[in-house]
Amino acid sequence: MKTSLTLLSAGIISALSSTAIQANDLVISGVIDGPLSGGVPKAVELFVVNDIADLSAYGIGSANNGGGTDGEEFTFPAGVSASAGSYIYVASEVEGFTTFFGSAPDYDTSAMGINGDDAVELFKDGSVIDTFGDINTDGNGTAWEYLDGWAYRTSGQTANGGSFEVANWSYSGVDALDGSTTNTDAATPFPAGTFTTEGSDDVVEVPEEPAVELGICGAEATLISAIQGSESSSAEVGNSVIIEAIVTGTRAGGFFVQEEASDYDADDATSEGLFVEGFVDVETGNLVRLYGEVEENYGMTTLAMDSDVAALDCGTADAVAAVELSMPYELDLETVEGMIVSVTDATVTSTNNLWRFGEIVVSDTIKRQPSDVAAPLSEAYTAAEQASETSLLTIEDNSSSQYPDALNYYPTFSYANAIRIGDSVSAAGPLNYSFGTYRINPNDVIEVTSSREGNPVVTEGNLSIATFNVLNYFNGEVDANGDVTFDYDGNRGADDAVAFELQQGRIVEAIVNLNADVVGLMEIENDGFGEDSAIQSLVDAINAELGETEQYSFIATTDGSEIGTDAITVGLLYKASVVTPENDAMIVAMPEQQIDEDSLARMRPSLLQSFVHTESSKSFLVAVNHFKSKGGQCSEDAVEVPSEITTVQGSCNALRVSAAITLGNALSDESLPERKVILGDLNAYSAEDPVAVLTDYTPESRGYTITTAVNTGMDEGVSVEVESSFGYRNLAEEFDVEGFSYWFYGTEQVGSLDHVLASEAMLADAIDGTHWNINSVEAYQLQYDQALRYYADEDGYAFTDVGPFRSSDHDPFIATFDLQADVVEEEEESNDSSGGAMGGILALLAAAIGFRRRTTAANK
Repeated sequence: MKTSLTLLSAGIISALSSTAIQANDLVISGVIDGPLSGGVPKAVELFVVNDIADLSAYGIGSANNGGGTDGEEFTFPAGVSASAGSYIYVASEVEGFTTFFGSAPDYDTSAMGINGDDAVELFKDGSVIDTFGDINTDGNGTAWEYLDGWAYRTSGQTANGGSFEVANWSYSGVDALDGSTTNTDAATPFPAGTFTTEGSDDVVEVPEEPAVELGICGAEATLISAIQGSESSSAEVGNSVIIEAIVTGTRAGGFFVQEEASDYDADDATSEGLFVEGFVDVETGNLVRLYGEVEENYGMTTLAMDSDVAALDCGTADAVAAVELSMPYELDLETVEGMIVSVTDATVTSTNNLWRFGEIVVSDTIKRQPSDVAAPLSEAYTAAEQASETSLLTIEDNSSSQYPDALNYYPTFSYANAIRIGDSVSAAGPLNYSFGTYRINPNDVIEVTSSREGNPVVTEGNLSIATFNVLNYFNGEVDANGDVTFDYDGNRGADDAVAFELQQGRIVEAIVNLNADVVGLMEIENDGFGEDSAIQSLVDAINAELGETEQYSFIATTDGSEIGTDAITVGLLYKASVVTPENDAMIVAMPEQQIDEDSLARMRPSLLQSFVHTESSKSFLVAVNHFKSKGGQCSEDAVEVPSEITTVQGSCNALRVSAAITLGNALSDESLPERKVILGDLNAYSAEDPVAVLTDYTPESRGYTITTAVNTGMDEGVSVEVESSFGYRNLAEEFDVEGFSYWFYGTEQVGSLDHVLASEAMLADAIDGTHWNINSVEAYQLQYDQALRYYADEDGYAFTDVGPFRSSDHDPFIATFDLQADVVEEEEESNDSSGGAMGGILALLAAAIGFRRRTTAANK
């Protein structure tokens, strides 16, 4: 019930006298996409309508290719004023702008790297006040396109508040500036500095209005439920109202209020909370009475507080009870928009924007790549696809800052105290809606329960085999002066020695803690096997942390030559105290696809090595692989309408199928050990075609027939249907079916790209296997290059610790086995130890080279 607590000036708020009211003091007056090299100048012209004491309240951002807003990307510096009638120029760079216009821009920022199809937003205090273009539409081919041209606002037109009108602008036309080197020699020059407010409503003389009577605390007021209504948008938009409610939280641009419980209506479809846009000194927990206009901003009902009518503080109020959102939630969140809500033990599904916008996404469970769960387009696939889109909720920082110095809801975030995919989170705060997403703005620090494991949890055997993609491990190059440099063609890894030291330190700790007897590596620099090679430097660093009996060796070519021609390659480490290489190892050259006369689609060769297990004397073979990635384009993707089966599995799926068949055929030679392990980054999720071909597949069970790639050296270059599989068993399906090795930011879903597959004979000896989630679930900002470049320790961050976490972007998978000695078999093997067992496979391999063992450089 409303009661009288405090009286401010007898409840009468001073009326506005006859004076000038400014709708907006700054507007977008023009945009340009220039003709010079690189498309410069790229810039926006802003017109100052009225004097601005401090420009830092304003900022700009671009919305590229119809992808929606990127928010405020550039904020003007504090303490800078602007005079009415002046123009402000913000460009993407200085040199091109100066060349074209003859003077430098006022400001330069990459945020203005706009093309002629991009929209521009102007912000004040974090809210959009003006827009050029449609932020949700690629301007290419639209009436407002300005490619190699410009657009200029018609004088007298006001800021649009985010509702762009094509008719309020003039346009040069596409390519109007082509061929010009300066604005003065352009056939249709940019009309810089010609916009005026003449005839506009930006400065309006208004007659004296009657006073707004706010009334006393507890007097009649409009209920928030009446403002919100039961529909998706408010029927009160445009109306000015008086409300009296409890302040429940603050965020950039305003604060949240909620009705007292005694004033709730009986309709569950109407929210009792509201966001108030305005800058007044309010305290959370206090009851306030205020006046403003109802607005609908991008799907959220708000109240724009009248800055000329002071808020009335009605004292403290009873605490507001949070609405508990059970996961998965079934509640229509529109019905609690603006209200205090809470989640308990929600699961973190994304940290993609953690340090850009201070956001994490939570749900009832982590979201899986559908093709990691079931065959593409099957019923189970569709169910997983639908499940990945439900019960998503964002928790966000209460500031509007990009790249905040700290998260106000988790200020202790660090390498040692991170928020990870899969963590449990409990949080409470007002429910916001922006950018098409419901968001909790926590009032207090959230609770996070993490599941980090410093070592893989796996049942031990007498043999362990692991796969690990080490994310472009490049150890530098020795220059002519004998110094190590990281500035050389082909380097995909660390930029300098400091970055390499952090990268190497983390990878070393990961491999030491992984403690596998055999480790297949992907994405290690392909620079041979000499004392300065990447693989030698890695083994040296690992062995420096291990005792004599735990030392690793690696497989190397007898002449030190590289494996394949790519900048990265596969590698193989092993503990000589546990296994011994048997016979020469070989490579299997993977198929290449001729896309056109000038381009080939390629992948890394596979490395095959047989070993003898010392304790049991049993032989087994390991095949290390790194199939073609899902990026780029292959012939099957370049057709006008690629098949949906192909599309959902990423680019080059058919070429990966061809690789799987090439590998399977090579391993089918009878001279090879019956115990075989296929491992590596296959760039295919668990239920995708390449893995199905290697494991368990028939066209009938899958619902469609898998096909190989065209234009390879196989089958005379034609695509053929695959009728059966090779019968290997995915050890993740046997021991860790819920596990995963990768989180893809594009879908914010998890799945396994990294696999350990076992032949039936090897499966009989398998006892356990697990994904060790030390990388995929960790925040990208903790990665060595990101941490050093953007989150330096000297700036107050603590992102550069050395540990196994975020040592790469893929997780290792480790499998354990128990190989038992067989006396009869041992005698037979000892009678046939003269070598040559690998000779029969040479005819099946596209390439074969001799290998030898290497441990450290000192063993040469």
